[in-house]
This record gives sequence, C-alpha cells and structure tokens, in this order.
Amino acid sequence: MNHYTYISAKQKRFQLNVGEVWKYRYLTGLLAKKTFALQYKQTLLGPAWILLNPLLTGIVYMVVFGRIAGIRTDGIPQVLF
Repeated sequence: MNHYTYISAKQKRFQLNVGEVWKYRYLTGLLAKKTFALQYKQTLLGPAWILLNPLLTGIVYMVVFGRIAGIRTDGIPQVLF
C-alpha cells in the first residue's frame, strides 16, 4: 500500500517578514563581515582589491579594444565604452 506525505509551506512563497529580518539584523551584519573577511583575507592587497579589480579590468579592456584592436568609440570616452 502506498502512503503519501504532502509537505506545504505555511506562508506564501516569497513573503518577506520585515520584522523578523530586522530582529536578526546583527546576524546579517556578522555574516556579511565574515564573508568579506574570508574573501579578502588571502589576497595580498586585501580590501583594496575591491577597487583595484574593476580599475585594472577597465585598463586591460582599454588597451585591448582601443589600442590593439583599434575599435573606434565615436567620441565616447574609452573608459565608458
């Protein structure tokens, strides 16, 4: 004989209880701080890498697409392109 168990949620699927989130705000901050520390702890530059990574990526794109490939930007600054 087959027995089925149905499991259903008590609330709607994406209902956000703001009061409960506010109640555990310290936990959210703690987890964010922990994630930040773990992610940048092993890098030589540490938190400065947050700013250097997009800056260096932009410079590489400018050199590759602007200088090497010779793609014109029609008056748009190379950084924005």
